[in-house]
Amino acid sequence: MKSLRSGVIGVGHLGRFHAQKYAVLSQLAGVFDQHAERAAEVAAEVGCRAFPSVHALLAEVDVVSVVTPTSTHFAVAEAALQAGVHCLVEKPFTLDTEEADRLMAMALQRQLVLAVGHIERVHPAVRYLLQAGFGAPRYLEAERLAPFKPRSLDIDVIMDLMIHDLDLALLLTGAEPAEVRAVGVAAVTDKADMAHAWMTLSDGTVANLAASRVVREPARRMRIFWQDRYASVDFSNNTLHVYHRGAGTVPGIPGVRDETVDLPKRDALAAEIEDFLSAVLSRHPVFCDGAAGRRVLAAALQVRAAVDAFLQH
Repeated sequence: MKSLRSGVIGVGHLGRFHAQKYAVLSQLAGVFDQHAERAAEVAAEVGCRAFPSVHALLAEVDVVSVVTPTSTHFAVAEAALQAGVHCLVEKPFTLDTEEADRLMAMALQRQLVLAVGHIERVHPAVRYLLQAGFGAPRYLEAERLAPFKPRSLDIDVIMDLMIHDLDLALLLTGAEPAEVRAVGVAAVTDKADMAHAWMTLSDGTVANLAASRVVREPARRMRIFWQDRYASVDFSNNTLHVYHRGAGTVPGIPGVRDETVDLPKRDALAAEIEDFLSAVLSRHPVFCDGAAGRRVLAAALQVRAAVDAFLQH
């Protein structure tokens, strides 16, 4: 992968981390940010060039990460694809599904890899559950809570945080949203900062999802229920417990066996970027391609519409 020349467009809080990973995994040619001082700072840190424009950077790279505000994802990714550059776009993919469709069509026409940065797909607990053979769950619930930070305020909490768990619900079931109910509150910004969604999927699975970006204590947890077992995941602490019906080993709960799954420690962003670079070289499917990014974007837009209806009621 060292043969690939890489770049990062947008080196704010998250983009800086992208640049750090590319500097290790590839030939990091340079970065661009609309704030030239920030670009120069990150370039000096990782040992690359700060480019004066997006197009100047695109002329010198094979692959690029787009880590700009969501409102600019489409324009920047479109420029990258037009320049023949493979593209990893941070989540949410685009502002709407029409933009997503146009990018997917461009990537297909030019035979370029287009990936979307849904990083929880790389989490060891998710990889384990996908390979465990448990089948589609019947019910899942998740809470994704974060203290307020003055970034990503161009999008609401649905696109900022809940979209991770929406993606996992669709990934673990292979189903599509059939019915969506949701409520939300604009607590600090002019957009929904807290939201709760109840979603019935096309296979009958129910997903109960809560997200907030205005709490004191952060949390990233999910519980997934099948007919004969359930799993409890703590994404922050990298833990996974699977509770099976069978010989009782849980004090006070007869007939339930607790399996603590030993998960490897993993740098999720490095794994995501490494997967992207490997896909460019070998053309294997990426963890999250444009179609998957569009699918969860469409689900998030359904939740937003339900929240908007609640706020206007």
